[in-house]
Amino acid sequence: MRSQAPRPSGRPRALLLAALLAAVATPAAAQRADTIDVDLRLRGRDVVGLTFEGVHAFTPAQLRTAIETTAGTCGGSVLAVLCPFGLALHRQPFDPDMLRADAIRLRLFYYQRGYRDARIGAAARPAEGGVHVVITVDEGQPVRVAALEILGADTLQAPPALGDLPLRVGEPLNMLAYEATRDTIRARLRNRGYAHAEVFGGYDIPQDPGHTARVQYEVAPGGRARFDTIQVVGATHISPAVVRRMLTVRPGDVYSEAALLRSQRNLFSLEAFRHVEVGADLDAQPDTLVPVTVSVTEGDLHRVRVGVGINNVEAINAEGRWTSRNFLGGGRRLEVRGQISNVLASQLGELPGFAAQPGDYGDLTGSLGVDFVQPWFFSPLNTFGAGLFLERRSIPGVYIREGRGGYLTLSRAVGTGATASLGYRMELTRLRADQGDLYFCTRLVACELSDIQVLSSAHRLAPLTIGFARDRSNSLFAPTRGSIVRLEGELAGRATGSEFSYLRLVGELSEYRRLSPGLVLATRIRPGWARALGEPTDQDLLGLHPQKRFFAGGPNSVRGFAQYRLGPKVLTVHDPARTLTQPDEHGVPLCSLVEINAGTCDVSRLPASDFDPHPVGGSAVLEGNAELRFPLGFEKLRGAAFVDVGQVWARAGAARLGSLVWTPGFGVRYFSAIGPIRVDIGFNPQGAERLAVLSSGVGVRATDPATGDTRCVEAPAGTTSTDYCELNKLHAFAAPHTWQPYGGFLDRLQLHFSIGQAF
Repeated sequence: MRSQAPRPSGRPRALLLAALLAAVATPAAAQRADTIDVDLRLRGRDVVGLTFEGVHAFTPAQLRTAIETTAGTCGGSVLAVLCPFGLALHRQPFDPDMLRADAIRLRLFYYQRGYRDARIGAAARPAEGGVHVVITVDEGQPVRVAALEILGADTLQAPPALGDLPLRVGEPLNMLAYEATRDTIRARLRNRGYAHAEVFGGYDIPQDPGHTARVQYEVAPGGRARFDTIQVVGATHISPAVVRRMLTVRPGDVYSEAALLRSQRNLFSLEAFRHVEVGADLDAQPDTLVPVTVSVTEGDLHRVRVGVGINNVEAINAEGRWTSRNFLGGGRRLEVRGQISNVLASQLGELPGFAAQPGDYGDLTGSLGVDFVQPWFFSPLNTFGAGLFLERRSIPGVYIREGRGGYLTLSRAVGTGATASLGYRMELTRLRADQGDLYFCTRLVACELSDIQVLSSAHRLAPLTIGFARDRSNSLFAPTRGSIVRLEGELAGRATGSEFSYLRLVGELSEYRRLSPGLVLATRIRPGWARALGEPTDQDLLGLHPQKRFFAGGPNSVRGFAQYRLGPKVLTVHDPARTLTQPDEHGVPLCSLVEINAGTCDVSRLPASDFDPHPVGGSAVLEGNAELRFPLGFEKLRGAAFVDVGQVWARAGAARLGSLVWTPGFGVRYFSAIGPIRVDIGFNPQGAERLAVLSSGVGVRATDPATGDTRCVEAPAGTTSTDYCELNKLHAFAAPHTWQPYGGFLDRLQLHFSIGQAF
């Protein structure tokens, strides 16, 4: 029988024992020694290939992380096109001694994971340009866990601590899972009051057949402890009473290490401390009473921040914030913020890569707001917030929104990095467009005069909001592992004081996975759904409020499209008084005034450049992104290859996965002091779209004999005037237009640059 001592003292000793067993092994294992076939004359040549054979239990990618020998690669560089010429390669000279050490590393890798009889073979052979290494693995039969027992826990009042453990019966005896199980049991016991709990492990492997193991853990819980006195050290401007109030532990509570960590996170959330440590004195006597010491180092209680950025959607933009982190005492936070965008938008719109914003869409936009946060609201886990705001926002080519209002929120910490919130937001908002009520109507697909008056005058939007957010990523600017989840819901109606009734739901999930050193796969999916609710009032007849519709496309969405250009849209004829009446080579106008104003003009003969596309948004959206982030050979420079997919549907019932548009691309990020400066180029493969065409009517200019004023009127029968003008009358043409604005490959490229990661 082979067995382990029943009480190893910790992880390092267990791993050392595994290494010694792997190195010394038993006589049976010695007969399965590694075989290394190496021609020493190959030493120093470049390793150009590395393959694994006989691998079933693990992936080659997992085995590569356990060894030092690697094949030359392009290192994820955008200079990969030079690799066939021997440039931009990351080379590694072949080292026979390293390969022998790698065989031991792989044997230890398998040994730790239950494959104790694994045998490693390695061979190096000449190849074009260097050496090709082949590693052959004979995995053998693993040692499986036949039984798992936990001794000494019969009298504990914590049965949940003993279930759902990393090591399971029937699986290989993975030493990493074995150690993780011991640590998991101990941590769970210490979170249930057993402050001095220790767990010791052991296992037996019978010699015959030698492929099963009996695992035992012995629990020494000690007495159940409670928190004793709480001492606060380092608090000067912020009262120690405020610090104690933010703790989730109280004298007399059952001891819990998780509660200590939650208390530390709560204090950090005040943003008033540079350092926080919440520690328990486990050596105090009696050992059933545990004193707690909270050590804090205060930071700046007042802070001013100013930032300036530039992107090809909002041109030059700037933001400023003033924050008081102990407003009126009690750790309350008051923040005054301001933001301005579209600075020099008209001038920058003439440069390549910038979006030209016609008319009012290029005017300054921005916001001004005041936010108040009460960090303790009947519980250290609750936070109350309130604020006032004034803003002017522009969705280019769609509408300009002007709003003012306020909000109330109540949020609660519900787990590690997770927060649930409930809120109410009331705003007076009005929408307007650049070219008057006529085009405003077109872009919102609401063409009655009463509709225009409702939307262009101040009206109330007052939704109840509910949200959930959980951030388990490991970095704010460049996560390499973890995930971010966001769920948001809005419900508005007469009962909430809103003039528009609707329900809106949005979800977002981002995940980050480190594939190898420097190589990160980032993925994101964002679905959304909304619909108008309520009685068929004048407002509800407009359908879903334009401000609550979904739009897609842009630097943080589907990057093959410009901002908001993916999804439902309509076409308007650019300068119809000229475009629709221009004569052909025979001097015949494209259409007569009668055909134009009746909507029977054949606009299919017009080129794409004679139309202006206008997004109208939709009630359902689906966006997805996959981005491979890699180094570019410089410390602050990284690259990304991405594929974005998405679509917006006018109605949720019309959503079809077959209509999704896939746009690949690549980009570069420079990590500056203000965050990643990002440049992305997306490729738009979308084909022609069948779109409705709208236009104003066309008339002729006439002078009023009484006043001498000139105005645009419908042409009387028999008129010969060619002084055409636009009538304030909207109509749709009978047939849709097959719109294809893209010519060659370069026309399909979309450039984006901004600050911050895409997601």
